[in-house]
Amino acid sequence: MKAYRQFFCVLAAALCSLTTFAQMPARQWQAPSDPSYEMREISCTSGGNRLYGEAFIPRSPGKHPAVILSHGYNGTHMGFYAMVDTLAKLGYVCCCYDFAGGSVHSRSEGRTEEMTLFTERQNLLDILDMVRSWDCVDTEHVFLLGESQGGCVSALAAPYAAGKIKSIVLVYPALCIPDDGFALFPTRENIPDTVTIMGMRLGRVFYEPFYDDFDIYQEIAGYQGDVLIIHGTEDSLVKPEYAALASNVYDHCELHLIFGAGHGFWKPEHRKLYYSYVLDFLTRHMR
Repeated sequence: MKAYRQFFCVLAAALCSLTTFAQMPARQWQAPSDPSYEMREISCTSGGNRLYGEAFIPRSPGKHPAVILSHGYNGTHMGFYAMVDTLAKLGYVCCCYDFAGGSVHSRSEGRTEEMTLFTERQNLLDILDMVRSWDCVDTEHVFLLGESQGGCVSALAAPYAAGKIKSIVLVYPALCIPDDGFALFPTRENIPDTVTIMGMRLGRVFYEPFYDDFDIYQEIAGYQGDVLIIHGTEDSLVKPEYAALASNVYDHCELHLIFGAGHGFWKPEHRKLYYSYVLDFLTRHMR
C-alpha cells in the first residue's frame, strides 16, 4: 500500500510539475492582421541561440507603449495571437517570441534539455533590450506580461530590468515550479539526467538550482514596481495560494482572482475577464 501511495504522489507531482502547460501549441493558428498595425518577424541572439519572435507594430506615427509577452511551458508565441491583436489595435507595440528550448514546437534555437528558468530569464532580458532599441517604442512605457512559466520568468526577470520597464503582469504565474521539483525529486541525488514531462524532455540542469537554498519569493521581491497578478480559483496546476503569497511579497501588487477558472482561462467568460483586467491595468499605467 505504501508503494502505491508513493506512486500516486509522484504521478500527481508529475502532472503538476512545471505547472506550465498553459498554451498547447496550435500550429494551424495564423498570425492576426489588421490595417491598424503591421507584423514583422524579429530575431535576436541570447545565450548563443537565435530567438524567433513576431512584433506587431501600430501604423500610426510616433512612439508607442510596448508589451513583451512570454509563453508558458511547451507553449509558443502563437498562444498570444488573440491578445496581441487586441493590444496592437489599441496602439501597443507587441512582441511575442519563443524561448530557447522552451517547446518542442519552438521556432527558436536551443535544446529543451538545456532550458531552465534562468536561461529563459536571460532570453527575456535580451528581448527587452532589443524592443527598447526600436524607434517606435516609448521606452518609458514598456510592460512585461507572462503566462504560467512565462509569468514565473517575467517575475524573475523584473528585478534585473529596473529602470527598463513600467510594470509587470503575471498570469497564473508558475511560482510553484521549485516545490513541484522537490515533490518529484526529494534530494539532488534523485534528479535524473533527463526526464520527460508532458511530452517535453528536460535536463537535470532544470532542477538543480532549486537545491542551492533557492527561495523564489526572495528572488522576485527585488522588483519595486507595480504588479498585476491574475489567477483562477480552480487552478489545480498552479494553486492560487502561490499568487496570494506573491501578492504579499510585492510592495505594489494588485491581485485578481477569477472564480471558477482553471489553468489557461479556456472558457470565454474567464478569458474576457483576464483581458479586461490587463487592459484596465495598462490604461491606468499609461496616464
